[in-house]
Amino acid sequence: MEGAELMGLLGRGLISLALVGILLTLLVATRRLRLPPPPRVMPLVAVILWWLLSGTTRPAGLRWLGAVDDLAIAYALIGLLAWLLLECPAALGWWRPTAKILRDLLSLGLSAVATVVVLQRQANLNLVGLVTTSAVLTAVIGLAAQETLKDLFAGIELQLDPPFREGDWITVGTQSGTVESLHLMSTRLRRSDGSTVNLPNNTVADSPMHRISQQEPVGNRFGIALGYEIPPARARQLLERVMADNPLVLREPPPEAWIGGYEDSLIRYELLAFQRGASERDRLRLRSALLEQIWYALERQGWELPYPVRELKRRSFWRDPGHPAGVDASLTAELLRRSWLFTQLDPALVERLAPSVRCLRFGPGETIVAEGEQGDALFQVVHGEVEVFKADGSPLGRSVAVLGSDQVFGEMTVCTGEPRTATVRSRGECVLLEVERDDFLPLVEADPGLLEALASIVGRRRSELEKLSSPDAARRQTSILERMRQLFALEGT
Repeated sequence: MEGAELMGLLGRGLISLALVGILLTLLVATRRLRLPPPPRVMPLVAVILWWLLSGTTRPAGLRWLGAVDDLAIAYALIGLLAWLLLECPAALGWWRPTAKILRDLLSLGLSAVATVVVLQRQANLNLVGLVTTSAVLTAVIGLAAQETLKDLFAGIELQLDPPFREGDWITVGTQSGTVESLHLMSTRLRRSDGSTVNLPNNTVADSPMHRISQQEPVGNRFGIALGYEIPPARARQLLERVMADNPLVLREPPPEAWIGGYEDSLIRYELLAFQRGASERDRLRLRSALLEQIWYALERQGWELPYPVRELKRRSFWRDPGHPAGVDASLTAELLRRSWLFTQLDPALVERLAPSVRCLRFGPGETIVAEGEQGDALFQVVHGEVEVFKADGSPLGRSVAVLGSDQVFGEMTVCTGEPRTATVRSRGECVLLEVERDDFLPLVEADPGLLEALASIVGRRRSELEKLSSPDAARRQTSILERMRQLFALEGT
């Protein structure tokens, strides 16, 4: 008899190994085919219990082990059938995916039926009769399960008519976060600080909900206060331009700025910019970047953020060494002579040009010039770096160059009037010199030969960059000179 049991144990062992091999094969196949993986834990437990317990003689006091074996096999089969009949066909596109909560509910129901049948068969324990014949027990279970049933039915309702999707940002009462998952009894949110919160489905279904979808444009609304010395029309124009220049702000719908109200010492403006990204962190990051860039734009215009006019004490402002106001005409001339463009001009002309040159400071990520726009100024980098982008269909564009101190960009637009051929943005904080076309007019009127000098310098520089032959380079210089004469209204001089 012992030999027969040993042979049976070995036979079941071989069958168990075959079943484990089939399960491992399914795991590898589903991974290659990018299908949902089959359940693993319960089938392995069922195989091990079947190998150890099936076909063995047990004392009367250990008959419950047979129930454990049968329950493990039943639960494993239910999980495998749910995976085979519900998850795989949906992943193959045969029909729409079944809501997870419905799959869980179906598995729970079948598992409950299997539990009742196995316990009644193996242990002669009639759970249905035990519950139905005891009015007190039925009442206790009913009262205890009220909240649980509410959450269960609310979860089913949320799955059948979902008001949100995983990845959306929702606010329910005082709780807000990104939806991570919707379970049978609760909904899990991840907050901006990385923590998670589980909300009962009944609370989610019954409470007013604010939802931001990750697939749709998200409006980012915030405010800023400016002084009365800034005309409202110009203020709104500046604010909208700063928002539009940020690559994270969508072009459609366009950003807007409007007057929110007049207060004692300031005008309050409301701003609305649309972006992609539903999380609060994304919105706060964009809001911070825009407020930072607005500050730099105001400084370049000579405007300040307002402070209460009732303040009577004298204010002394700290000014850092790199502040543009610290660059005077003599220093400007010295800086200009460091560049490839102005170092070849007469030093006396550079000295006369310097007082007209503006020194500007830009914040990180600001757009200095945009591809395709008209312009009348060139720029020289004093401190920091700028990055050059060419449009390629992406929000930022393709990076083609990084320019550092003493390098010049925008000279072709000044000399020929052509639109900007690339977008230039600041990399970190940077200080630039801005030379406008009108700044050259007094010098050209005094010395018309300056046009030929500029055309020769710019043309030679362009030819070197584009590696043109000598005849092509000469034609390039002639073309630039003719265009400059037209722009400066000096044709034929």
